[in-house]
Amino acid sequence: MTKKYGKKEIEIMKKNKVIISTFILTAIFSCAEIIKDESRFPEVKNLTEYKNTTFIPTLEHKISNDKNSVYCATLLFAWEEIRNQINAPLTIPDEHVDLNLLNKSTSFKNVLKNEEYEASGQVENGVVKASAAFSKSLPFSLKLENFKNNLVFDGQKVASFGVNGYSDYDQLNLVQIVYYKNDNNFIIKLLPKVEEHEIILFKTDKKFNSMTEMTKEIERLTEIGKTEKKNEKMRWKYYYDYEDVVIIPKFSFNIETNYPSLVGTNFSTSEQDFQIKEAWQRTAFVLDESGAEIESEAVMETTEEGPAEEKPKPKKMIFDQPFLILLKRVDNTNPYFGLWTTNTELMIKE
Repeated sequence: MTKKYGKKEIEIMKKNKVIISTFILTAIFSCAEIIKDESRFPEVKNLTEYKNTTFIPTLEHKISNDKNSVYCATLLFAWEEIRNQINAPLTIPDEHVDLNLLNKSTSFKNVLKNEEYEASGQVENGVVKASAAFSKSLPFSLKLENFKNNLVFDGQKVASFGVNGYSDYDQLNLVQIVYYKNDNNFIIKLLPKVEEHEIILFKTDKKFNSMTEMTKEIERLTEIGKTEKKNEKMRWKYYYDYEDVVIIPKFSFNIETNYPSLVGTNFSTSEQDFQIKEAWQRTAFVLDESGAEIESEAVMETTEEGPAEEKPKPKKMIFDQPFLILLKRVDNTNPYFGLWTTNTELMIKE
């Protein structure tokens, strides 16, 4: 529920510079059947303890080539509540780059249904507070395979899970091949029991500046995959054979941070000045063998001659290099959670 300013509160704000204090309790993601099982998540740690990981406020923010980038939509949900409370056009200085990106972003719209998250705001003694929170459990209907000593990422052994050859996973459509070019360029979709949600994994050797660019590329390649799947000579790419494998690192983390690029920034309306006092976020995420993504007018033509020389071969879809994980609703192209992983800092080690 959004609370608007009362007369008394407006008078207080007219006399004083208004402090925006945003408290954001953010998403807890789990592949477990019971998300409230606290033992499922590690102890909460501050982001300062992770030298190779950063939090990004929006999908549009720049991702790092050598650091993990964690995104969650709850920060934007809370900022939306702040705007609802103020209920007036905002002026943000150009030098506050992160706050401007946060304010301009629309990629969080409809990524979750209203009943899937909570957001609230209030005004008290001239302080505007907002919070947003949600949790989502996405178990698989059948556990995937648990691997031992099967994956080395960036020179380090990490725990892993996935698919080894044709199996019930293929029959049940649990692990779909959305797009396949080669072993360094492919998209995998994991389908949990919650049919409205999906988990996308994207491995690529192309360079991208943001998760927004990557989500658009996933859309484009998904359409290519749909076309190729209809072509008899390319259909082998989208089904599992006995020599095909999918190997995915296991993740487990519970991290909180206070965004230094947002705290202390100023903005205003025509009548009031504002300052962000606190912008706090916590994200817990687990991904393992238990579980945890258009209509287009463009057409891709495939001639019969093109794929003739491309022979079926074993597909080794191993996530041993930087890749993207997205959690999203099937009815929205944008995710509510994204993890661009370039190192093993957030993975479970062996």
